[in-house]
Amino acid sequence: MKRKSVHLRVLTILVLILGLAVLPAGAAEKPKDYPSRAITIMVGFGAGGSSDVGVRILAEALKKVLGQPVLVENKPGAGSQVMLTDFKNNAKPDGYTLALINIPQIQTIVFDPTRKAAFAITDLQPVANHVQDPGAILVRAESPFKTLEDFLSAAKASPGQVRVSTTGIGSDDHLAVLDVMRKADVRFNIVHMQDTATALKNALGGHIDVDFDNVGGFLPTVKSGQARLLAVMDDKRFPDLPDVPTLRERGIDLVSSSTRGYVLPAGTPMEIVKYMSESIKKAMEDPEHVKRMQDAGLTLKFMTIEEYGKFIESQNERAKQLIGMYRK
Repeated sequence: MKRKSVHLRVLTILVLILGLAVLPAGAAEKPKDYPSRAITIMVGFGAGGSSDVGVRILAEALKKVLGQPVLVENKPGAGSQVMLTDFKNNAKPDGYTLALINIPQIQTIVFDPTRKAAFAITDLQPVANHVQDPGAILVRAESPFKTLEDFLSAAKASPGQVRVSTTGIGSDDHLAVLDVMRKADVRFNIVHMQDTATALKNALGGHIDVDFDNVGGFLPTVKSGQARLLAVMDDKRFPDLPDVPTLRERGIDLVSSSTRGYVLPAGTPMEIVKYMSESIKKAMEDPEHVKRMQDAGLTLKFMTIEEYGKFIESQNERAKQLIGMYRK
């Protein structure tokens, strides 16, 4: 009996050791009783835009990881300020409500004193980044601007006359326009639109000359032949558009993107934050998710809690400089 008891203890220890060995190093344990109901992701933009599309694709993969429904709630307005105000006031720090944030738009809301934001960046707990959608410059197929140089030459010849659109004051597109103006020493007639769809419609209709937005919102239109890109704002050419140069290749040192990730309310237990971060990572690695995001022209860029927090902080100074430029 004594020998059997020793064997059982040894076997138990071996099982425990082997069980621990298969856990990834640093993996977060599943919090007790979490999640036990649906998770909601709040989006501050309308349905159908590239921000919304990315969230909905992730939600499908994430529900398989979490074993619970993942709902998407659109609350558009003021470049996501309406949603984030609601998130600050009403979302509980229990892990059941996340919000999508867009960088650098979160900075322009918080640091622009005229926006009178009812929340601070410190009210948001970084969880994980999902997408880094490079900025791009689009013209309709019939545009006389065949190259970036054509566009900039026209702007220099007629200061303030070439009409360029953004998806709103303080958006990443608006900051990109301002950066191009200061780096290329040109001046545009800036027209702010409500969203990607409205700006694109006006560009295709000839109501504006050039549209600044992101590759994810442009790709289907470019592939259909209705429009072309003059440049992308990444450090390398976009894989699906190998003939489109980067701004850096054309002598303008500018990398700009809409970087989109998820936050929980500050004060959410860290065991929940870590578990959700790892769950998002697993969902992003799902082959179906990868393919659907690729088809949508959305570039995946996972960042851990720590990496994401540092990235958010690193974008603060540029945003403050450009806010000062457009609020003069």
